[in-house]
Amino acid sequence: MKPRKYPNLVGLCAAAVLLLGPSTLPAQLSDLPIKAGLWETHVSVNHGTPIAGQSCFSAGTTLSDYLTATNKAVSGTQCSVANKVQTAHGIAYDTACNGPSLSSKGHIDFQLPDAGHFSGTSHTTVTGSVRGTPVNMVIDKTFTAKFASSDCGSVKPVVVPSSPAK
Repeated sequence: MKPRKYPNLVGLCAAAVLLLGPSTLPAQLSDLPIKAGLWETHVSVNHGTPIAGQSCFSAGTTLSDYLTATNKAVSGTQCSVANKVQTAHGIAYDTACNGPSLSSKGHIDFQLPDAGHFSGTSHTTVTGSVRGTPVNMVIDKTFTAKFASSDCGSVKPVVVPSSPAK
């Protein structure tokens, strides 16, 4: 299977919680550095077949940067972090997000056992409505990634909106 190229680790729920606002969460988390270069990823949603992908992280990219880049704020959504446990090689926390029509609660566990690997899981419950249709769903994700090369080739780096230099 040829890996798909993603500008961000699509669905890499190491930090991706539906409705997570980029201005609300990263300030609440300490940074964990991610090695610069090309990463091979595998993401599984709701125990489905893992989807292979590639992402490029530029020098200095951190977990907070990744959260900012991959989580699109829904207007009016506010998120909070609780029960945060951080070690030198990982972070786990609970999130709660409330917006005009949807709310979510989740738990994320993100591990960087060494400079060349990261993995994790997330479990998120989303409730509310979209265009009048009730939403009540659970999203379980697992992900793994391994460092492939310091040269990203044609894969564009993850764009961090709050940091134009990256």
